[in-house]
Parts: sequence; C-alpha cells; structure tokens
Amino acid sequence: MAKFEFVKTDKKKVPKPITETKISKPKETYNPAKMPKQVEADYQKKQTKKKRPGRPKSGRKSYQTVRLQKKTVLKINALENALGVPTQDATVDQAIERVLNSLNADEKRSYELWLEMFEKKEEK
Repeated sequence: MAKFEFVKTDKKKVPKPITETKISKPKETYNPAKMPKQVEADYQKKQTKKKRPGRPKSGRKSYQTVRLQKKTVLKINALENALGVPTQDATVDQAIERVLNSLNADEKRSYELWLEMFEKKEEK
C-alpha cells in the first residue's frame, strides 16, 4: 500500500470579503390608532369563517313526521327519481300542487277553509 504524504504549503487562504448588509425597513410600522380597527376587522373575519360541526341548520323550516306505508314511500321515491326532484319533500309538494290545480271551485274553497283551520291550530 502506498503511503499518503502530507504536503504543507505556506500559502494561507484569504477569506472572502464580507459585503455590508443593508438594514431593511418594514412596509408598515405600529400605529396605535389603526390597531383597534384592524383587530375588529380581523375578529369579524374570524366570525364569518367559523363552521359548526354536525348537520347544518336549514333556516326557518320546521319539520313534522308523517307516517306512511312502505308502498307509498316507494311510490314517492320512484316519482322523485323519475322527475329528477331533489328531495322527497319537494316531490310531495309538487304532487300536491298538481292536485290543487285540478280541483273545482267547491273543492278548492273547502281546501282553503281546512288549510286555514289547520294553520290557526298550529299557531297555538
């Protein structure tokens, strides 16, 4: 095996010159008059982005349970898919509207009286 030889040179390495670092200035400085407005704006932004876990509330809609036979539910689901209606509620509402449009004057008057009575009963 060959021996490694250490060759010492008298030349010393010269360090690279260091350039002067310029002090940077901030875009904005602290202004106590602006801070309350900025904090309030940030607070309002955070308020709107807040998402609640779970199922979203659907506004002012109120729901009530109606018992239906299974074959009636299957008919509603079939109509929902055939007509391309988004929900069962919309399907039933659309079907009721079609029935209401086909009522004669006496039946329509009777319907309006019953509906008024049920709405007043619901308010109590």
